[in-house]
Amino acid sequence: MKLARIDKAIEDCQIHLTNTNAFGTEIEAYLTRYLLILISATIEEEIERMVAKRASRTKDRHIESFVNSCCGDLFKNYKSSKIAGLLGKFGPDYKERFNNKVNGLREQQFYDNLITNRNDTAHESGSNISFRDLVDFYEKGHFVLDVLAEIMLDEGSNPKEILDTFFR
Repeated sequence: MKLARIDKAIEDCQIHLTNTNAFGTEIEAYLTRYLLILISATIEEEIERMVAKRASRTKDRHIESFVNSCCGDLFKNYKSSKIAGLLGKFGPDYKERFNNKVNGLREQQFYDNLITNRNDTAHESGSNISFRDLVDFYEKGHFVLDVLAEIMLDEGSNPKEILDTFFR
């Protein structure tokens, strides 16, 4: 799942770095760190949107409101293991489907690299990831979001599962 906001920011940074011959400079590092934060925030928003869309299938505005109000508080820094945990709250079959599709794949590692480097940037000494690595991680790692969307928005699912999950 490519995200337009991220794609545009990457393109703009690529153009700037190329036009100013700034690869390998502090400017590249600053832009890359900015993109890590943007990517992480956008992924969080996208995951919350998927959960909200899934909750909307209940056709109960109170359940939708409850799920929407809890989602942002419950999940931040969505490494693939945390996504699996989120899916497990909907049912073990969701978590199992996710893990079967992503565990051990290079795409999972690349996705997790984005989140790990974002955490390093926000909470520690910073990240040493290059712009080109970031782009590569994003290009391959968004597969994890594709799998999440496939599972969360699967039209064959029963909306009652959401209710059962939050009220166990």
